[in-house]
Amino acid sequence: MMEISQRVAIWDDVEWLEPFYESVMRPYYIELNLEWDSTKFREYFNPQSTKIIQFDDIEIGMIRVEERADCVYLADLQIRDEYRNRGIGTSLIESLIRSASIANKPVRLRVLRGNPAKNLYLRLGFREVEIFDDCEILERV
Repeated sequence: MMEISQRVAIWDDVEWLEPFYESVMRPYYIELNLEWDSTKFREYFNPQSTKIIQFDDIEIGMIRVEERADCVYLADLQIRDEYRNRGIGTSLIESLIRSASIANKPVRLRVLRGNPAKNLYLRLGFREVEIFDDCEILERV
């Protein structure tokens, strides 16, 4: 049985997270004619709101959640390719939805156009609330 856990990120994690994140997001940035800026990733990296996802103590991704006054904001969820489609993301999002429900808040997120993760979010009950040229804002009440 797979053992999924999370740990609070530390500043040193940025050294592997930035190239990992860039490699995951590169196809969407190319498709949307956006330019990757590693200094921005490092500038916005916040260990307090970031958790490292682990599978049997192997670092396989990250989740970043922000508690906002009007919602719980899923700012990022990235999982290494070889660990996708195993229910890990679904489990993490369902847990987030449950805790937000207890707090009587919706869960919101932003998804870039062309990102197949949108299908997961829709399957989990998220709905489009705003549409922009390069992304959409989804919400689960």
